[in-house]
Order: sequence, then structure tokens, then C-alpha cells
Amino acid sequence: MADTNPLKAIRAIEDLLKRERAAILAGDIDKLAVFAPEKEHLLSRLRTPEEPPLALEKLRQQADQNQQLLAASAKGIRAARQRLEALISGQSELRTYTPEGRARDLSKRGSRLERKA
Repeated sequence: MADTNPLKAIRAIEDLLKRERAAILAGDIDKLAVFAPEKEHLLSRLRTPEEPPLALEKLRQQADQNQQLLAASAKGIRAARQRLEALISGQSELRTYTPEGRARDLSKRGSRLERKA
């Protein structure tokens, strides 16, 4: 028989959301797919009217925070991809610094190959 204690389910979901947050912050996006079936199972245990409203609000806030972290991660990944595409296509500069601290544009460097006949 399945455990229908709503407080146990709430604690289990809180724990899962904490693990999900840690995975997001660590960049372990593959782990999120592993959490999905567990999350569905735990949420199905909350389908009774006995859950305390404050506990459910806390879960919603944790889930919203994780969603915001995922959105920020996705935005960062898109920005990095666009930057790399611009660098590869030559549309953007690649600026670095020399050991002396002077700015250097690597995207406009000439070839160092010396051609001999």
C-alpha cells in the first residue's frame, strides 16, 4: 500500500527540490532528467486536501526559484553559443590580456606562418 502521509510527501519533495537546485548550480543538467520521474511520483502523493497551505506555498517558492535558475542557465548557454558563433564567423573580436596587462585583440592577428618558395 502506498504511503499517503502528506507531510512525508512534502518533506520528500523539499529534499528533491534541494537536490535539483544543487544540480542546477553545479551545472549537472543531465541529473535533472533523473529527478523528473521521482518528482512526478511525489507530486501524485499530494493529491489529497490535507496538505498544509503554508507547506505547499514553500514548495511552490522552491520550485519557482529552481525555474528561475534554469532560465538563467539557459540564457547564459545561449549567450555563450552566440559569442562562440560570432568568434568563429569572424564577426566579433576576441580580446585577451598580455602578461603585462595590456589588451590584445587576437581576432585580427596575422598568420605566423612564414612562406618560403
